[in-house]
Amino acid sequence: MKKRFLSMVLIMGMAGAMLAGCGGSGDEKADAGDSGSESSGSKDTIRIGVRSDGIDQLEVVRDKIEAAGYTVEESVFDDSIQPNVALAEGSIDANWYQHGPYLESYNAENDTDFVMVEPKTAYPLFAMFSDKHDSIEDLPDGAKIGLCNDATNQARALNMLEAEGLIELDDSVEVPTMYDVKGNPHNFEFIEAEMTVLPQSLGDADAICLAAAHMVTAGKPADKYLCSAPDGEDYAVGFVVRSEDKDAEWAKEIAKLVQCDELAEYFATEKDGTMVPSWK
Repeated sequence: MKKRFLSMVLIMGMAGAMLAGCGGSGDEKADAGDSGSESSGSKDTIRIGVRSDGIDQLEVVRDKIEAAGYTVEESVFDDSIQPNVALAEGSIDANWYQHGPYLESYNAENDTDFVMVEPKTAYPLFAMFSDKHDSIEDLPDGAKIGLCNDATNQARALNMLEAEGLIELDDSVEVPTMYDVKGNPHNFEFIEAEMTVLPQSLGDADAICLAAAHMVTAGKPADKYLCSAPDGEDYAVGFVVRSEDKDAEWAKEIAKLVQCDELAEYFATEKDGTMVPSWK
């Protein structure tokens, strides 16, 4: 499978896990200019932003974080943009919902410099789903294919389709969109929607391409899919912070605290295995 998007990320020089950031923490009792552990131990309250489909995940690990001496204050958002806006404005200390390529694309497009803290949390399954067809061979000519409307996930879907031999993309484009499909032998019709609402298009489309967790959140089965992207580990999800907090002890500690049996069990049961723990 071609990984043009990841190649672009490397060329841009945004080394995945350690990016520089913008904005001030505001809640640090220690000097925000200090690096490493000196900026960390004094933070008692951690303001974490999640999407509405991730609040249950945060609740699973809340006790783990608070048992370590922190108070968790959550902010819940309905889309994939506002958690980063809130991070830039300083109204939250970290957010927990996005994968690395999406973060790097957001940084590039918005002149932000956020960082994903190590260790990362989990790898999301990304696949093509259909309630009309049982295999990609069953897709008819002229099939309507739903894609995410953000650049990173749309490129991932198109690269997946190309890897399956269903389309051909313009090799000169690093982050392809549906307008960069130069070979479409089955005359697929592509439609776009925000990832969190794309499952609602399943009845109108022949198939949709998205992270499987959003199928579960929408109450739709995610255990059967026509094909999947083989690059899951490249799209790991983790806590994202402003650059001055990238080495803060509190940031590194919460990233480690959530790597627990309770969260692994939640992924296996409540998320139907659509999220793979990074520590397993």
